[in-house]
Amino acid sequence: MLKLSSLKIDPEFSAQILPPSFQELQQLEMNMIRDGKLTDPIIVWHKTILDGHNRYNLLKKHSFIEYEIKEMELSSRQEALIWICNHQLGRRNLTPERRKYLIGKRYEAEKQISQNRGNQYTSTKKDGTDQNDPCQNKSGSHITRQRIAKETGTSEGYVQRAEKYMNGVEAADEAAPGTREEILNGKIKAADREICAIAKAPKEQRPEIVAELRKPKSERDKQLASSTKSPSVRVESFDDDGSRFLIGISKKVQGHKRALTESDQKALKKSVEAPADHSIHIAAIEGAYDAFIENWELTFREYPDLLTGPENWKQIEKYSDNLQRYLEFIRSKHLKMLESQRQGG
Repeated sequence: MLKLSSLKIDPEFSAQILPPSFQELQQLEMNMIRDGKLTDPIIVWHKTILDGHNRYNLLKKHSFIEYEIKEMELSSRQEALIWICNHQLGRRNLTPERRKYLIGKRYEAEKQISQNRGNQYTSTKKDGTDQNDPCQNKSGSHITRQRIAKETGTSEGYVQRAEKYMNGVEAADEAAPGTREEILNGKIKAADREICAIAKAPKEQRPEIVAELRKPKSERDKQLASSTKSPSVRVESFDDDGSRFLIGISKKVQGHKRALTESDQKALKKSVEAPADHSIHIAAIEGAYDAFIENWELTFREYPDLLTGPENWKQIEKYSDNLQRYLEFIRSKHLKMLESQRQGG
């Protein structure tokens, strides 16, 4: 039998566990002292705790309490993570944020297992020992998403977006330890697209992004509003028909008022026209798209009568048509800007 002193806590494993409230932990300790034993075993894999972290810590405090340790037979670290995620997903008191995070974590682990199997297949095929392809990566991921969606009562798209959300949460926690729990318990109020975008932002910018998200929404909005009002320099713009024209350069740059010399204007124009890294903006657009699909899928799944009621459907069609018109407007604007650039070049 394994001894308590031989058990280990893995930070990644324990990060998937829903932490108890003070009252819950106090009640657990009182029950253990009253009964003199654990009612549930501590579950481990290779001496690493999968379930029972809180019981383990209390046992170290009260050595007289009887306990049981149950060992799981799992083939890899990824399988251990999948077991933890599934076990946690069975809890009833999960926030929507934590549930999404766990589904994303499970999907990531299952993909890694499939990828490892694919690498093994590639290796054996080179050796000439295996001629049958078990599954292609893309179709394998598709099947995995379908299975997880069915088991969790979600959709394939939701599972895919959950992984992006999980990556954003982990990137935030890496940038500012403790952020993971603030997001998952709902303390940090942020749209999914904002969380997803963190993982795609440069590492040096992530602490600043997290600090902004930690602010109350009202303060965040005020900060954003004030930043848009600060003086900016625009050299190039487009009129309604897509033709390019130059506009005046602001004389207020970085808080200093002075007349710009001709060399200043040339340098500033060159700087403004330089290609920008829009990875954060693309990530925000992608996040908005994901959130849009997710919200519609969840709404229609919870309220299927929206798709059958004539009045409801009329409203849905209205917004769908408006969306279609907006997309056509963006495409038209894109073509006009390309044509304008060709003419200007």
